[in-house]
Amino acid sequence: MGQIPRETIERILDETDILEVVSAYFPLKRAGSRFVALCPFHNEKSPSFGVNTQRQIFHCFGCGAGGDAIRFVMQYENLPFPEAAKKLADRAGIPIVEQVFDAKEEAGRQFRREIQTLQRKATEWYHRLLLKSPQAQPARDYLKGRGFGIELAKRWQLGYAPEQSGMFMDWARQEDISLRHLVEGGLAQWDNPDRPGGRAYARFRHRLMFPIANDVGDVIAFSGRVLSSDQKGGKYVNSPETVLFNKSKTFFGLDKSKRAIVRENRAIVVEGQIDMISVFEAGIDNVVAGQGTALTEQHAKILKRQVGESGEVVLCYDSDAAGYNAMKKGFRALASEGLLVRVIMLPPGEDPDSLIRKSGPEALKKIVAEAPEFFDFEIDRNSRTRNLDSLRDRLAFVRELAENIALVDDKMLQDSLIIRVTTRLGVGEAEVRALVAEAKSAALRTERSQNRRDAAEQRRTSGNPQSPQASGQSVPGETQQGQVPDLTLSNRSVRMLCQLLLTDPATRERLTHQPPPEFLRDLPETEFLTRIWQADFDPSSNSSVASFMSGLSQPEQDAVARLRSEAMPTIEVGAAEDCLRSLHRKALQNRIRGVKARLNDSKLSPAQMEALTKELLDLTKRLNDIPPLPSEGQ
Repeated sequence: MGQIPRETIERILDETDILEVVSAYFPLKRAGSRFVALCPFHNEKSPSFGVNTQRQIFHCFGCGAGGDAIRFVMQYENLPFPEAAKKLADRAGIPIVEQVFDAKEEAGRQFRREIQTLQRKATEWYHRLLLKSPQAQPARDYLKGRGFGIELAKRWQLGYAPEQSGMFMDWARQEDISLRHLVEGGLAQWDNPDRPGGRAYARFRHRLMFPIANDVGDVIAFSGRVLSSDQKGGKYVNSPETVLFNKSKTFFGLDKSKRAIVRENRAIVVEGQIDMISVFEAGIDNVVAGQGTALTEQHAKILKRQVGESGEVVLCYDSDAAGYNAMKKGFRALASEGLLVRVIMLPPGEDPDSLIRKSGPEALKKIVAEAPEFFDFEIDRNSRTRNLDSLRDRLAFVRELAENIALVDDKMLQDSLIIRVTTRLGVGEAEVRALVAEAKSAALRTERSQNRRDAAEQRRTSGNPQSPQASGQSVPGETQQGQVPDLTLSNRSVRMLCQLLLTDPATRERLTHQPPPEFLRDLPETEFLTRIWQADFDPSSNSSVASFMSGLSQPEQDAVARLRSEAMPTIEVGAAEDCLRSLHRKALQNRIRGVKARLNDSKLSPAQMEALTKELLDLTKRLNDIPPLPSEGQ
């Protein structure tokens, strides 16, 4: 029986917004950070069904149903797993190829892991050179001139790529890294690109290195800045796209700023790494930077998931023509995802870094706080740069604005924008509405035409005009009829450990370097904890957790969704270790009670009595060696 590859499941969930999926079936109401409704899976009078957009899961506190977007479609439409997955895949335009174990596929996954390890090792090597090598003095001088100290360089893992290519290649040989891995990882280039496999040289030479991380902090690429005016190549050289790095789906600094973005419901987008670091270090920590390209639809989806439905994005670009054009393109990508867009155009000749160094962080904070919405900015700017005295010129400008208004799906917001344009530019509301409707029709025709071309291309490349049909893949433990028993965790320490392993990357990384303690076998309710402990997933990635959940039974999936939905108290240092200590004591206490019960058996031989007495003394000593917690609840 064919299986949907884990990478495909993760891609489906990455490209799917669960709020949009659920909202397509019934309306949801905002309640704090969640969206709620009456549960579709059981009868109730007050809403207990909720959607968490940050974790991309649903959960009902009434009946216990929960999971990701695929699980919701499965339960709502009574579909098996592959059909629900394919339904969402079709919605996202993702092809699915089911397959059994494939050695080549496994080799590809292994290669991806090796490239990830290469990026980490290169980061550490570049960083050591920056801190210690005499050759890196120009890089250190540059950072000093920018006001960046050594501690900042350590926080951001900044590095130095030496001018001599051989130095880097020698290091790679010492680390037993192949040329193929260096080239495929974007760190080297073939001497002759038309004949790969020969000699290669380092891509980055005499440059200040900025590691580019994914949203969980793993380095996946680099950006290198020139250190002398006569250097060849661009001011910045970036890694090419690799198995790890897609510049259209990556923000610099998101791994550090995502929590602040969620907290503020606002993301500030700047143009480069230096600007991002300067703004972040100045205390404005809800900031990210693009990768030298215009914002894409994928970028917009990422930001929407971070800021939420009611959040906004502030574009902070240079005030030159290139910055203005990038801002307009960025608006179109963001507005298509329903995001509110504000705009900052800095004073001429300034960028965020220079403004902060010259006028301090408060100057930038004030500009951010007063950032106008895109349409107000456009009207103000064009009122200064265009001759809008004539009706013809105003209508030409209104036609441009109408194309942008047409991108806004929210009807109330669209009406507000139309009225704003008519009031400020002195044109008739009917004319503006007609232009917006015309723009929407034109965009719809373009979209349909593109969809037809895409479908034709897919049929041509696949050689099969029919879409793939679902096979019988199912979720282990799934029942077709009736309710399944709930999976409860009454032990508070077990429950907290499960939550930490499911939601806190630092705790998971710290604990799972070793297997689960053997004493867990002596306690009830720990089978589920052990399964979570031994699983391979990233708690910072909703799609990774969802992929892990897809292999669980329905009660287990509901339990995971419930644990991830529940609010956790502030995580104190050592909380997980305290839980394990409490469980260890509990396991020893259980064993002591068992030994004492056996000692009461009058049929024991003297040898058995002696052995049990020794065991009891040993267990008691081990218990006394573990200091009790101030409060050990169950």
